[in-house]
Amino acid sequence: MKVGVSRALQLAAVLVIASASNVLARAVDNNTYDRQREALVAQDYSNLIGSSVVLTSEEELANQILVALKQQELDDALDSSNYPPARNFLVSKPDIERSQVFSFIRSMPKGAVLHGHDTGLTSINFVVQNLTYWDGLYICYLDYGPIFKFSASPPSEGACPDAWSLVSTERAAASSPSDFDAALYKNLTMGVDNPLEAYPDVDAAWVRFNQYFASMDGILSYRAAFEAYHTQTLTEMRDDGVTYLEFRGVLPLLHELDGTVLTAQQTIAVYKNISDIFVSDNPEFFGARFIYGPPRGVSVEQVFAYVDLVKALKTEFPEYIAGFDLVGQEDPGPPLKDFIEPLLTLQDSDPAIDVFYHAAETDWYGEDADENLFDALLLNATRIGHGYGILKHPALMQRARDTATPIEICPVSNQVLRLVEDLRNHPGVALAASGFPMVVSSDDPAPWAALPLSHDFYEAFMALGGRHADLRFLKQLAINSINFSSLPAIQKASLLQLWTEQWSNFITSVIIKYQSIHTNLIPED
Repeated sequence: MKVGVSRALQLAAVLVIASASNVLARAVDNNTYDRQREALVAQDYSNLIGSSVVLTSEEELANQILVALKQQELDDALDSSNYPPARNFLVSKPDIERSQVFSFIRSMPKGAVLHGHDTGLTSINFVVQNLTYWDGLYICYLDYGPIFKFSASPPSEGACPDAWSLVSTERAAASSPSDFDAALYKNLTMGVDNPLEAYPDVDAAWVRFNQYFASMDGILSYRAAFEAYHTQTLTEMRDDGVTYLEFRGVLPLLHELDGTVLTAQQTIAVYKNISDIFVSDNPEFFGARFIYGPPRGVSVEQVFAYVDLVKALKTEFPEYIAGFDLVGQEDPGPPLKDFIEPLLTLQDSDPAIDVFYHAAETDWYGEDADENLFDALLLNATRIGHGYGILKHPALMQRARDTATPIEICPVSNQVLRLVEDLRNHPGVALAASGFPMVVSSDDPAPWAALPLSHDFYEAFMALGGRHADLRFLKQLAINSINFSSLPAIQKASLLQLWTEQWSNFITSVIIKYQSIHTNLIPED
């Protein structure tokens, strides 16, 4: 009995001592907690893209302006459900364009667009108001919408050989030209009032997406129309603060109005000539390079033919041809691994040919589309298109880090094509937070009526960067787009110098603009 009492007393003493120690420990923790928390927060956010950028005194002022605008926008969003990145771009676009943060970003020099597809880059307004008014354009209506053909006489081939009529005739017969043009615009874009119902899943969105390209192909395969279109592409890039472009193209063979078809080499010469003329006339624009990206849904023999063609093009146009890719929806396949034999031959090409494979533009895990990432990295991709699934593959993430292989993130495209509903849940959030090599691009802004880069930069800044991303985040993204371009080192340095001059002028203009509009945002001297 005495032993039991003694043990009870010993236990009580231990509990008293432990309790006193805990109180003392808590007292110590309470005194240091704020400092510990501050240090942990600083450590965690030290990896966020742009965190190592050191701003000049002028940039610090511009940053104060940007942060004030952003914090206000975020605070307003916390009090409502009206946060643009959380809603489908097809309905949130008007709200984005009312944003002062968007206005700031739109006026900013953003570097390069490194992921875009040639016939999805120019505004549909230009197509409707300009190209569809040209002589010789015929139209035919299929179940999903119109297809077109430029021809000197009524076309006798294609999906509707007996149902072609001139666009000019159809427009004249409409209730009004503006009504006809509005209907054309609607048929050539993915814009709808209820995108989640119209495009309930990825496959449904891709059906409509592919219909857009089917409609555009007949217009843009005419050489003169393509020249006007691509010139407008470069114009809209320049006007949106883009200084350089690397774009993919399936390389459809262009034709003259009389039906004469150009060769692949002649078609590339047209592309290059447009770029050369534009750069000569617009010294603030550095240039463009072409990535040959034909459709992936073909046989191994056809991919061998693709590879032979890109080798020939690289030999004839070594500075203009950036490299090779395979494009199209990945989920239906076939995967990259099916084409390893022809793709491996690119590694021994002379001159060397860079590759920029689309990989893991999918929500699936462990399926072929997802595992295209393995092959893209093993095939030494210079950049990876989308790479949406890379968070699911820690070893591949580390390999991409070690080899400085960036992911080309296209947030608006990923949302419109239904990979993600709320961009705050995009894998790019984690990639940006960890300082992963990445660039932000726009993919195909035309069918969803986005600008060449500003809308995607806005979504990246607000959703992928979160509250703590500031001017350094945006500056680093622009610098990344230059550093991760396919340009030789000397040209990268020249492009960086050109962009740096544009950036410096932008910072000065921001301070002047906002000092006169929002004097409370800038401290008085």
